[in-house]
Amino acid sequence: MDLDKILITKMMWTVLFLLGIFFMSVLTKSKVKQIQEEKQLAKSRYYTIKRLVSIFSVILAIVLMVALWGINIRHLWVSITSVLAMIAVAFFAVWSLVGNILAGIIIFFTEPFKINDRIEVLPENIKGKVIAINTFFTLIHDEEDNIINIPNSMVFQRFVKRLKRKKH
Repeated sequence: MDLDKILITKMMWTVLFLLGIFFMSVLTKSKVKQIQEEKQLAKSRYYTIKRLVSIFSVILAIVLMVALWGINIRHLWVSITSVLAMIAVAFFAVWSLVGNILAGIIIFFTEPFKINDRIEVLPENIKGKVIAINTFFTLIHDEEDNIINIPNSMVFQRFVKRLKRKKH
């Protein structure tokens, strides 16, 4: 066989494998959903199993593609570990930045407090009215008319007491 035919054959097998894995994943997820509804199981269990099926599908697809295309595992492993090492160094370099962003996202979605709430951050005893929740900071307007920038990671790691509103 010449190189073009081998390449076309491998590409056809790749498409068939990926379609097969995709349809098996979809069928498995729909069957799990059906069982979840019949047995009235918690939705969180369904989502966990759905995630596991997706992860397994991706791993299976990678393994099949590596085998089909004859990729040398040593070269692949060296490439993967090199990329992961670079990501780890970069992640370490921007840890506080990423930590504040993730804490801001979690604060935004979980809403332990909202804008215009009066809060106290313990044990630092920082009290005031929340005026903004930004990407990196939560801004608090204290009773002495100061604006305090508190890093979101600090707010996320400390106790936050939501105070009762003052009556006028």
